[in-house]
Amino acid sequence: MPHPDIAPAVRPPLQTRPPLQVGLFAHLADHRGTVEQTYLDYLDLFEYSESVGVESAWVRQFHLAKPDAGRLGGLPSPFVFLGVLAARTTTLRLGTAAITLPLEQELRVAEDAAVLDALSGGRVELGLANGGQPQVAAALGVARIDDREQSRRAYLASVDRVAAALRGEPVSPDGEVLAPARPGLAERIWHATLTEHSAFETGRRGEGVLIGTTQVVPGEVSAAAYHRGLREGTTPRLGLSTWIFPGRSREDALRRAETGLLAKWEWAKGFLPAADTPAEVAERLNLHYGTAADIAASIAQHPAFAYTTHVQLQLDGLYRDVEEQKEALALFTGEVAPELATADRTAVAA
Repeated sequence: MPHPDIAPAVRPPLQTRPPLQVGLFAHLADHRGTVEQTYLDYLDLFEYSESVGVESAWVRQFHLAKPDAGRLGGLPSPFVFLGVLAARTTTLRLGTAAITLPLEQELRVAEDAAVLDALSGGRVELGLANGGQPQVAAALGVARIDDREQSRRAYLASVDRVAAALRGEPVSPDGEVLAPARPGLAERIWHATLTEHSAFETGRRGEGVLIGTTQVVPGEVSAAAYHRGLREGTTPRLGLSTWIFPGRSREDALRRAETGLLAKWEWAKGFLPAADTPAEVAERLNLHYGTAADIAASIAQHPAFAYTTHVQLQLDGLYRDVEEQKEALALFTGEVAPELATADRTAVAA
């Protein structure tokens, strides 16, 4: 059922659809070797992605590790990683997907984002998220807000303060301002959302929404709610994470992906509908696999794709090495993306 605050909205008139953007998204938490080598591998892959036409790089923030529980660690400092990537690329947009804002000092987030944006020539896309695991918050000395509505209000107030700082508004009683101020970056804020209501609210705010491959609420529910929330004349920004694995056929791809797929399922099966076969697991996890034509058709048929402006490709967890990931990426940009560019996205209204 829709959230009681979500009133049906009149959809803006369909105008020219925004062109479909292709991005590359990485968790940096699935390791073939050390954590350090994972960082280096993805810097290499992101740099290569620019050469084959990928338009944006997106990295997730991931605090701390617990090796005996299978959590080997990810990327706690996205701005540092993206700063290195900025120096190795020229056009690639640099996205955080996402900074967990309640675990951070909001003014420091604004400062780091502003410096990166200035040094990269205005290439930053600032993705933010609410939440944070209790043990991580405790380790960082951050008090969590357990009430969901209160937490959401506090998070949005923090986002507003980050945006105000980026615009150059005073941040201290003495009237001090961010240096450098980056007003344009305040217009490039995105939210990673997990509920229908938060997606709708993001649309009302006119900011971008990031939808993951595995969510308790189906991606199409969040996507539709976001578009209902958009005010007339607002250009939508909806990033849909898209996990792929190519093969000579669907059967070949599924067979080769099975080990990594089932490992991912161990993490996700507690909050997704049951699955009894590898093919059902692939469907639950939104894995698109097979030939280029198979992958294009599968993504185009995803119910959230009709609302999508940014496809954010995921190439983690299933691949043997960086070279295999590069082959998959080249296949996607060369054969899959052109098919998707002409696929039906009638729900996207500028």
